[in-house]
Amino acid sequence: MLDPPAVSARVPATPQFVQVLRNVAAGVAARLDMPIDDIEELRLAVTEAASLLLDESTPGSLRLAIVRRADGVGVRISSDGTVDPWPSDSALRSWPWLVVKGLTDVVALERDDDGSPSVTFSKHLGVTP
Repeated sequence: MLDPPAVSARVPATPQFVQVLRNVAAGVAARLDMPIDDIEELRLAVTEAASLLLDESTPGSLRLAIVRRADGVGVRISSDGTVDPWPSDSALRSWPWLVVKGLTDVVALERDDDGSPSVTFSKHLGVTP
């Protein structure tokens, strides 16, 4: 579970609004003076995590929470949709999951306190996974 979010956003669960989540994440990372390569990797990880949730569930909205950590940022993207089981076998074999794992330092498929599926990951400052 992440600490209380420093920045959060909620958007309709459609592919068009994933861009908003990407831009929020990139903006936060830029304000933290993350290197440009790390910002782009974070942006791509957010895109793929959102894609995974859109592919696996039928949510009405997607939620993004970003927290500043001493060594980088922590991110949680969750949906208010239902999917059972979570994580599913198809999610664990999917291209979005492989991309998120490859771009981030620590990653997990979890359920929020309300049971919603989520993708949680962290990106360390200046560290290539």
